[in-house]
Amino acid sequence: MSVEHLSTAGIRSVTEEEIAHYREKGWAKLPGFFSPETVADLLRRAKSKMGEQAPLTVRRDDADQLEPNEYNWYARWDGCSHEDPRIRDVGQSRALATAASRLMGDQVRFYFDHFFVKVPQAAEGTETPWHQDLPHHPLDRQGVLTIWVPLVECPPEKGSLRFLSGSHRAGLLGRYLNRRDEVQLVDEHPWILDEYEMSPPLHLYPGDATVHNLAITHYAPPNTTDTPRWVYSTQWLPVRTRYTGAPNHRTEGLGLKVDQPLDHPRFPVIETDHR
Repeated sequence: MSVEHLSTAGIRSVTEEEIAHYREKGWAKLPGFFSPETVADLLRRAKSKMGEQAPLTVRRDDADQLEPNEYNWYARWDGCSHEDPRIRDVGQSRALATAASRLMGDQVRFYFDHFFVKVPQAAEGTETPWHQDLPHHPLDRQGVLTIWVPLVECPPEKGSLRFLSGSHRAGLLGRYLNRRDEVQLVDEHPWILDEYEMSPPLHLYPGDATVHNLAITHYAPPNTTDTPRWVYSTQWLPVRTRYTGAPNHRTEGLGLKVDQPLDHPRFPVIETDHR
């Protein structure tokens, strides 16, 4: 695998092999995507904000306040690049937007970023059930992608993601994440486990990344280690994506217009080197 230049944000460019794998499978692994220095700085900032031993969720209505997450098994800091200029230099950088644009094959709009901390099973952590991300968002089209970067070593037993390769072409199957009735995607669509091959268990190191299409079916096993799984994640929209008006905390109260692009300072169109 050829690895291209490293940007000033500490992010390398993606290779043609990685782009081809992503477009065929709906996911790809990007080894050494963030530099060690960028990873260390992001992790330090996340821990400083959320706490290190028992991290808490940053409140959406007051970023200076912490609270337990309502679902217990994870803590998160949503929209962190809007609160910390150094995180913005990475998460909304030209280098990261260029990687997303090349993977997607389109110009991109930044959607959101967050730190996502999966707590150990011994601290009430659970598996993340099979689901698609896209049905949970107020977006009118496919093509949205997530770039998921572990900031600590992430062997399979720590909860690295597993994907059903190619299942982003299966259409939207419903909303199954954090369901109160405990109905899971594979309960209502058991065929999908036979139709699509599961990706191998991934052992990721700090700064490696996975990228996945928001329509792919995926899950993560419980974190059976004794330390949290720290991840920094960004999501990117095809630039022509339009807002549907469906409820979502990332878009509520911003004055977005239904059937119009997400034109708002929280969702900038970032200049890229991809044409």
